[in-house]
Amino acid sequence: MDEKKAVDNRNVSRGVASVLFDYVEIFAWSLFAVILIFSFALRICRVDGESMVNTLQNNEKLLVSSVFYTPEQNDIVVFHLTNEKAGMEKTLVKRVIAVGGQEVVIDTRTGIITVDGTEYAEDPFYGNAYRTNGLFYNGYDSSTGIFRATVPEGCVFVMGDNRNNSKDSRNPDVGFVDERCILGKVILRFSPFTWLG
Repeated sequence: MDEKKAVDNRNVSRGVASVLFDYVEIFAWSLFAVILIFSFALRICRVDGESMVNTLQNNEKLLVSSVFYTPEQNDIVVFHLTNEKAGMEKTLVKRVIAVGGQEVVIDTRTGIITVDGTEYAEDPFYGNAYRTNGLFYNGYDSSTGIFRATVPEGCVFVMGDNRNNSKDSRNPDVGFVDERCILGKVILRFSPFTWLG
């Protein structure tokens, strides 16, 4: 009888150990999957500054997706900027105004932006005044107040929604953004919770 109890106790112990091992294995694989997803497919970023007001506010948390992503006009993207000349290394959030091969024309007197001859759809809060205090790089004609540039292939032209308070592609320190520097498209804002993609 004692031998039968001992065998039963060993079977119970093996059963508990097996169940515990299964739980540890599930937890390990789940952790691995989460690390993999957040390393290669999704990222969490924070808005730093006022350049995307009213769309995004300072310190808001964003979920960014890079899975099969190709930049398109009007996307809100997060990109890594390194400019050794300006001593700048930052991660920025901006809106894609134009992609490779498109011509951007900005009339700084009226605030109208055209891309390939079509007026860029603007939300009312963007405003229609633009600073021209030497922040434009080559392509700005001070006599007409017109900035004109063709975006190189493999790059995008970005601007912040808060046009007068945004260091973006109009500035030589940022310029055209290489698509390889784009971390992904903003798809979700945590607070207030809204889908942006």
